[in-house]
Amino acid sequence: MSDWERYFQRMPTELELEEWDKWPDAGIGLLCGKQSRIVALDRDYDTKGTDALDRIIPWTPVRKRGAKGYTAFFRYSGEPSCSFNIGGARVLDVLSDGRQTLMPGTRHPDGHTYVYLTEDMLEEYEADDLPVLPPDFLQRVQATIAPYQTEADTKYQSRRATAPRDSTDRINTNLSAAAEFYSKLNQQALANPDLWVPRLIPTARRHGDGYRCIAIWRGAKNPNVGVHPSGIFDFGGNYGMTAIDLVMNSHQVPFARAVDALAELVPVEGLPDFIVPETFGSAAKAPQPVAVQNIMEQAAPDISRAPDISKPAPAVEQILLPPTTSEDAAPALPPFVVNPPGMLGELARWINATAPKSQPELAVAAAIALGSVLMARTYVSQFNNFTSLYFILVAKSTEGKEHPQAAIQHVLTEAGFPELIGGSGYTSAGAVFSQLLQAPAHLATIDEIGKMLKLSRAKGNSHGEAAIDKLVEAYGRVNGIMRPPTYSQMTLRQDQQVQARVVYNPAITLLGATTGNTFYSNLTDDLIKDGFLGRCIVVESTQPRQLINLKGRAAEVPFHILEWCRLVHISGQNLGDLAGATGADTKPTTIPLTFDDACEPLIQAFERKLNALKDKHEHEGVDVLLGRTLEKSLRLAMIACKAEKASNTVITTQHLKWAIEYVQHYDTRLLDAVTHSRTVNDFDEQMQRMIGYIKSVRKLTDSEPGRASLMAQGFMPRSKLLKLMKCKAKALTELVDTAIESKLITKTIENGLVECYVAA
Repeated sequence: MSDWERYFQRMPTELELEEWDKWPDAGIGLLCGKQSRIVALDRDYDTKGTDALDRIIPWTPVRKRGAKGYTAFFRYSGEPSCSFNIGGARVLDVLSDGRQTLMPGTRHPDGHTYVYLTEDMLEEYEADDLPVLPPDFLQRVQATIAPYQTEADTKYQSRRATAPRDSTDRINTNLSAAAEFYSKLNQQALANPDLWVPRLIPTARRHGDGYRCIAIWRGAKNPNVGVHPSGIFDFGGNYGMTAIDLVMNSHQVPFARAVDALAELVPVEGLPDFIVPETFGSAAKAPQPVAVQNIMEQAAPDISRAPDISKPAPAVEQILLPPTTSEDAAPALPPFVVNPPGMLGELARWINATAPKSQPELAVAAAIALGSVLMARTYVSQFNNFTSLYFILVAKSTEGKEHPQAAIQHVLTEAGFPELIGGSGYTSAGAVFSQLLQAPAHLATIDEIGKMLKLSRAKGNSHGEAAIDKLVEAYGRVNGIMRPPTYSQMTLRQDQQVQARVVYNPAITLLGATTGNTFYSNLTDDLIKDGFLGRCIVVESTQPRQLINLKGRAAEVPFHILEWCRLVHISGQNLGDLAGATGADTKPTTIPLTFDDACEPLIQAFERKLNALKDKHEHEGVDVLLGRTLEKSLRLAMIACKAEKASNTVITTQHLKWAIEYVQHYDTRLLDAVTHSRTVNDFDEQMQRMIGYIKSVRKLTDSEPGRASLMAQGFMPRSKLLKLMKCKAKALTELVDTAIESKLITKTIENGLVECYVAA
């Protein structure tokens, strides 16, 4: 179609739609920007591993792919259309007003068909349900790729409202005022490394006329990053950086905060007023710049024996979430995983620093579990919330899901709280109650919780089912009393009768781990409806398979993490010598942790949103999964409050917003996964297996050249699928027809002969 740009101004008429119905081979294009209220980021190349751009592109539930790379969809909020080049090659297109993108199901003239990379499709979303890009996203992209660009590369970065009609249109090549400032700041920082490197880079050491530091963001141990007036280069990673990049990586802070800290120490003339933070320009007046102090406080929380912030901290205390070592690109992580509040971030970074394989999402969940058990039975909100939480960590087999469990147990032991470590599972309801009598607050780490769930529903295993039921009860009794079952004592003499013991405020923190196949294949209806799953936060890793880290890492726990544990636990709260010695059958000493009044509108708004989602999914019988979402968010907000500063006593809206975002993300993901992945019968299990083969077709091999060629392009030939499924042709046809009707796959005829399938 020519002149498609006219539909940015109006929707098509009925006559036009009738004409288009006569074009059976037509594809579908999405007009981006104001008309559709959708903006797309087009990464039109493949990467091996996570590169610098991938790390700053936010998470979104909808992505598609053509021949290579991917396109991610976000809600439009005024972003202009623009493009970014490196070495003359396009690395990123921001598709907004004046631009379009071809949608899944459309066949490209080169032969490939566009497909979704995510389970969710754009057609299932309203624009308001998509996440928005950060306000400074374009500036962050410019700053990230600037070290690799030539002057010619920058000419398409200028913002434009509409796309040019042809490639001969003139485009303004001048840098924006903000980009010009960032460029000057990086230039001045390189020219004067002594002004900022010793203050902002903890591992920096003098080397010739420059400095050497450690690339802690990728888990390095040796000082192989050179900082010199001629540039900054990571010799181990083989890439260059700007000064802003180095500050961001060394402290895992956002772009704007790194700029703020660097500008405190490096003078740059002619700062544009509209981007100057309040702290800019105060370096000459303040003995400790505000921005620098804020960054260093992230590494040294508010504890009496924290390391001196004026001295370089040990590298292990500053370690970033390292990039994946897989050959497959890791998806961008949600902001609440990349930068969790305070000590949760410190713990997550340490867990990843000591891990054989990086699992950032699982590390954050384990850090939360540590806070949960440390604060258990001690802190209570005005809404009668305590901090007990149940986590299920889901990852591929042998991909490092056990390490976060072991790391948290190690921290508890080193901090002097081994009594908080419970067993590795429960064999019966009596086992749950017995463990609570011995340790009314404890962490249960269950390595194969998927198998435990399966056995609990096995015929004749009433003890396993009772154990799950008792865990459900314990979760709800955390603000009350848990009593054992009553048995008849009619036949016993008086001296044989025993007084039943009770548990005040039972506080179990559960940290289970399993694989996706084991977990989802055992999600029966009763497990969902009895409320156990709804009480859990199911964190499924999005990381691809990785190569093991063979360098080895010291597992010594940083001192400030141990001190935070001791301060947060009741034994460090100066409540008397016996405050922390309360037994199970004695009501514990509690400390109020109050939600600020400003939190109440947020709570009510979130509950209204949850009620709407419950109504939407009630007919599917999975609305029960959202029954505890608000409660989990309130419990998590209490942990976030203490993670930011051990002395905090008031939960702010920032703590609550982060907690809501975290729990909402994983609960809605679980809702979608249960809806699509739960098996009710053998047919469902076969369907899931078939879809799995079709989705992973590019990773499969075949000795027949023709089939292998089609599979490499993302097409699953019917003959190959029949061989993989090991079923009769009639049974496969039934599966395929059902999947097509359910819009799980699409059928296509390749090379005019071969029937193939593509995952929707």
